[in-house]
Amino acid sequence: MRLKVMVLDGHDCIGGNKILVVNNHNDGFLLDFGLNFSKWSMYFEEYLKPRTGKVLHDLLKLGLVPKINIYRKDLEAPEFPGNERVHFLFLSHGHEDHTGLIGLISETIPILTTNETLAIISTNAEIRQEVWNELYLRKRQRSQPDDIYRPDVLKTEKGAFIRRGICVYNTFDNHCELAKDFFESYEIKDLWKEQLYVLPVYHSVIGASGLVAKVDDLWVAYTGDFRTGPQKREEESFWEQHLGQRRLSLSKRTENFFQFLKDKKPLLLITEGTTVSRENESSNDESDVYKNALDVVQKTNKLVVVDFSVKHLERLMSFLKIALETDRTLVLMPKDYAYLTKMGEVEPIWRLSDEELRHLRVFHTAKTNFAGLEKLVMEKARDQGILLLPESINTHPSSYMLCAGYWEFQNILDLDESVLQGSVYIHSSSEAYTEEQQMDFQRFGNWIKKFCIKTYGVEFDEKGSIIFTREFHASGHVSAEKLQQIIDEVDPTLILPVHTTFRDWFVERWGNRVIQEDFFQI
Repeated sequence: MRLKVMVLDGHDCIGGNKILVVNNHNDGFLLDFGLNFSKWSMYFEEYLKPRTGKVLHDLLKLGLVPKINIYRKDLEAPEFPGNERVHFLFLSHGHEDHTGLIGLISETIPILTTNETLAIISTNAEIRQEVWNELYLRKRQRSQPDDIYRPDVLKTEKGAFIRRGICVYNTFDNHCELAKDFFESYEIKDLWKEQLYVLPVYHSVIGASGLVAKVDDLWVAYTGDFRTGPQKREEESFWEQHLGQRRLSLSKRTENFFQFLKDKKPLLLITEGTTVSRENESSNDESDVYKNALDVVQKTNKLVVVDFSVKHLERLMSFLKIALETDRTLVLMPKDYAYLTKMGEVEPIWRLSDEELRHLRVFHTAKTNFAGLEKLVMEKARDQGILLLPESINTHPSSYMLCAGYWEFQNILDLDESVLQGSVYIHSSSEAYTEEQQMDFQRFGNWIKKFCIKTYGVEFDEKGSIIFTREFHASGHVSAEKLQQIIDEVDPTLILPVHTTFRDWFVERWGNRVIQEDFFQI
């Protein structure tokens, strides 16, 4: 038997990566187990979801998860052909298109990831408690014969959890402590008999990493999603002066990853190619975003509303620094403060300084029920004295930057119309790529027009068309030009493109070194 690689999902599409690598002894590992949003949206949407009591059954029947023997027994996983022994699941970073289905994976398959990614997926699981993405495995069992539920429906066994294996790679010196009631701790040497490395990369979410493993006589490197940092000395100087040494060290992670690969031969490189098919992709980096946003905030005496994912912790730090420099206060939604709090718990380098905390508040939303992690962070914010009522913004709008994206924008209804009229909205997130996202933004445009809000980063014309101007966003993915340069320098023996819709771009440059099959043996 020879080494084999199976791309179970993530080939010829963006996201949903699920890749199985197996050696000649039938021992293997999984690379990511994400939710493929394009396939998912063919059957499900916000209010149409898999049935919780038959979740694995439903997803298998719709072909949304692969038919291999990797699933939890308490979800009544069927037996499939094939006898691969999966030793671990590597999660490259905390975005759901790479981690969104981990709640289905057997507790006997340890998860290998960084401490920062663990914090993100832990917060995701606690805020959005769906069985398919849960990190803390709630045990399921069949209904009792005298119950009103169908006997094939799997219900949560109250208070019962299944311990799952976790191996944490600490990106800094701090050691991540695991809750022993929920997790069994593994060392990286326990997962794979040959050489195995987790190496951080630079991406739009903190904690991203790649994997390098010796598999038989071949080195296998998986990049996950990545981008590059500053390329010139003057750029480095700007980052160090304005964004800090911490941010500069983050931006060099990708460079270090590929430097590590240069003497690894023969090498199979499994790489993303997200942007190679996108024309006019923005060339901004995080320093450009910072400079452009700072310029807008400095020139207005109105309320500023900023829209970015707080999971993109680096972007949060940029806007927090802008708040400090313009003597404003950055106001987060409760769930966003939960991400920030969780990250500080697992990695002290992300804990806010006293000065930063003085410029941060948590918006007191008009919810009737807070539960779970959101309730805990609301209580923490109250005890810290940083809960902010809308009246404070109404009284001094020029003193605040409110973080509110599409899903939180209804909270602006707490603010006076006089405050909203002429206020500034900065779109510092990705643009709308799908038809559903376009419809969301058209609806969002109605809010903008209703309150005469001045927009930056996105424009709405009279015909309802949406134009993304991109000066306040930096892509989380490597540019086509830089990716070509990296691959040429690393000079891999074989190249497997994933997370891309344009495999031909790779074939045009590296010919028969590019693997085009979903299943292949070496």
